[in-house]
Amino acid sequence: MAKKLDFDKEKNNRNDNVIEEIMQADFPLPKQAEDAKNEAFSRIREMAAASGHTENTENMVQRLQEKSTEKSTGSSGKKSTGTAKSHKKFKTVYKTALGLTAAAAVFSTVCITNPAFAENIPLVGNVFKQLGNSMGFYGDYSKYAKQLTDSAEDGELADTDESQEDGGNPQSAQAEDQNTTENNNADKTKDNESYSKTVDGTTVTLSEVYCNEMALYLSMTIHTEDKFPDTFITPDGKPNIKLSENSTVKYDYMDEKSNLFNAYLDGKMLDDNTYAGVLRIPVEDMTVDEAGWTKFYEVRNAFFKEKGIDVDSEDFSFDKLAQTLGMDEYSDEKLPQVGGPAISDYVKDIKVPDRFTMEMDLKDIVGTLPDDQDTTPDIPQDLWDEYNQKMAEHGISTDDADYESLTEEQKNLEHQFFTEMWNEYYERYPEANEGNNRYNSWTLKGDWKFNVDVEKNTSDTVEKDVNVVDENGDGVLSITKTPFEITMKMQDPEAKYFAVMLDANGDIMPYGGVSNSNNTYAIQDRDISTVYIYLCDYYEYMDELKGYYWSDDYEEKAKTKTFKQLLDERAVASAEVHFDTDK
Repeated sequence: MAKKLDFDKEKNNRNDNVIEEIMQADFPLPKQAEDAKNEAFSRIREMAAASGHTENTENMVQRLQEKSTEKSTGSSGKKSTGTAKSHKKFKTVYKTALGLTAAAAVFSTVCITNPAFAENIPLVGNVFKQLGNSMGFYGDYSKYAKQLTDSAEDGELADTDESQEDGGNPQSAQAEDQNTTENNNADKTKDNESYSKTVDGTTVTLSEVYCNEMALYLSMTIHTEDKFPDTFITPDGKPNIKLSENSTVKYDYMDEKSNLFNAYLDGKMLDDNTYAGVLRIPVEDMTVDEAGWTKFYEVRNAFFKEKGIDVDSEDFSFDKLAQTLGMDEYSDEKLPQVGGPAISDYVKDIKVPDRFTMEMDLKDIVGTLPDDQDTTPDIPQDLWDEYNQKMAEHGISTDDADYESLTEEQKNLEHQFFTEMWNEYYERYPEANEGNNRYNSWTLKGDWKFNVDVEKNTSDTVEKDVNVVDENGDGVLSITKTPFEITMKMQDPEAKYFAVMLDANGDIMPYGGVSNSNNTYAIQDRDISTVYIYLCDYYEYMDELKGYYWSDDYEEKAKTKTFKQLLDERAVASAEVHFDTDK
């Protein structure tokens, strides 16, 4: 019987039977990396020519080329994919290297030791590109995202351009170089202070930000002096890492700051010390009038009390509440129909402006431990014995197979005994009742504060009214497509429906992974020139329809009836939407 209730909140989101191992294979240096190397050395020669140090620089280039060849083949002549140590060394070099050697240092420590990074020079400012298709909402962010940190190489190229524009006057060039160096150093210090913070050996660096009508995406890297803690890998191959619930964000268009709940990062490990990930904040989380909702709930609960309803009583239920108020099914939205308060009288409709600043206070970084390192205590045997004794005294079977044959009274008693056992367990191990605790998680302690200026980018965003609704107007009202996602706007106060979206090929659109929502889909590489929207009865979809698509023999069944054809028959309402005309 025990398994019918899940009290482990953190593991509830995991599939413990499916764990993918991420393997890094050896591969030869690709042509793109070779081209990047040659381009880097060419730039060094150009800068040297402008500065008058051609001979010394040519010797340096020759030595670097020899070293890059050694790193590419290894001392034994075999290929090497690099080590965590070499990646860590790159991090130090990349952040501190100035002058003519920077381009070569970036290449020799990244492209040669790990050719997978060849197209991502530099890392900071290009995390989206580095993560590539491993992101749930992947795509080409370079056209939309704002870089928060300039690369050292960009600064050096700017210096070179200014020297060339000076016409070669040595004194003027020297004075200009000194002023430029001072200004650039000041800018770099400001950038580092703004977007990169180190606390107790953990450095958080913000890389890029992108905000559209549906969500804000903030990319970052997390670098630790010591080896990064071992982390549980989700079924889709991602480390389970999030920002703690104590982290807050304050938008300048909001009166109060709010906590970052469910702030899981979508990313991957780059080496033993460096993680790169993206925080996705849905727009609905950026527009919550918390003060207004607090006031509404106060007024609502006072209204309940007037009706003789105590929401804090042990026997409170929404079914009883609906019955007392004369409602078929309770919802806050329909309270005015029975004389209650209206949400709109207390909660403001907040919109995200085109430009805004957000103050972020990231308190801790939390990760889930691998199963073999999870030390959560098992339920003690004496508690199981007590539970089994109570069940036996009331003639209730403890065999899971017999559960459905129990009477309603027996089921209620089983639930009572099972809950009593867990309550006693949590009295003995109070920390185990927390989602993340010392048994199942690691924590990087810190307090990283950032101010980020954001400009909303709505290019390539399309909104369409679809009105896939029932006779009461409940269902999918509209859909919004951005370059990376499609979101359905739902009106379903009684939670009666489940909305489904299929791509042009009739396949279910994918969710975005760690930041998913039932109403938001990732575009990825899908053909969305046409999408199909279906409004289904919630229980019918969950109990019957979705199993048809996900069954092992679906390909065979689709020869007779596709999932789209099934939904055409069973959905409450549907629509076919075309986006190709908007391109």
